[in-house]
Amino acid sequence: MPKWSCPKCYHLNNSHATYCLKCGYYKEGQDEELYFWKCPVCNEENSNHTIYCIKCGHHYSGNKTVFLEERPEQPGSKWKRLSENVWVFLIMELLIIGIAISISVYQKESVANIFSVIFFIHLFFGMYYIIVSFVKSGYGEMMKSILIQGVIMVGLLMIVGMANGDKDKGMDDYSLNYLKDHAMEVDYDELHHIAFERYGSQRKQLVNFIGKVFLVDGGEYLMIDMSKEPGKKQVVYVKRKEWDAEVNVNDRVEIYGKVLGTASAAKHLDEGTPVPVVESYSLELR
Repeated sequence: MPKWSCPKCYHLNNSHATYCLKCGYYKEGQDEELYFWKCPVCNEENSNHTIYCIKCGHHYSGNKTVFLEERPEQPGSKWKRLSENVWVFLIMELLIIGIAISISVYQKESVANIFSVIFFIHLFFGMYYIIVSFVKSGYGEMMKSILIQGVIMVGLLMIVGMANGDKDKGMDDYSLNYLKDHAMEVDYDELHHIAFERYGSQRKQLVNFIGKVFLVDGGEYLMIDMSKEPGKKQVVYVKRKEWDAEVNVNDRVEIYGKVLGTASAAKHLDEGTPVPVVESYSLELR
């Protein structure tokens, strides 16, 4: 019985079928020569995407590309090919990761934060790779893809964990040379921006600034006035982690430390506006 090969999925259907039994493609009105070739040796009708006769093994030596080029293109076929092109999405992922890393480096993010961003970007694309491997190659390839993506995800999480561990370890044991090499010299506006506009671990920015002691609160806490104009209070809470210098009110000090966030200064200032909070690792009299 004559058969026709579906141009969409290449399934071989009986000649009286107007819809493909595998994918449902509608054939009515199409030229049957576009779907099969007849073997000159045994007259068997073969699918147009094969080059050997399925009955006698005769090698087809004609110009089959003519048939393939003449097939009418179905709506959405271009998008289907594009959506299943892993290389296109891989390049897209690398571009997005590159942009994200550039933004993170510009904003002085930590290594842990940068790899966290990479992890979440690849999490989305990893799901796409798994789905495509299942659609194109079946369950076996999907399981291989899950294994590969799982290894990549675990690797990224390990890097994030190690980066966080190194960062937290260093917070308890800063040397003055390390502080001076890594701390960002800031004025009050920059310090205010770091404390108020950033969130989470991004607040742990190492900073260096100079100000005048405004208040000593039980020895453990200081209030530093960084204002350059008389009467303008630009105050910073400083939690002392070091005791390398005794300070008094009106002493001018230079501080190296990390930004913790913000706190209310209502009990020390007339206005209750929150102020930046810095943990001091080195304090020197100026």
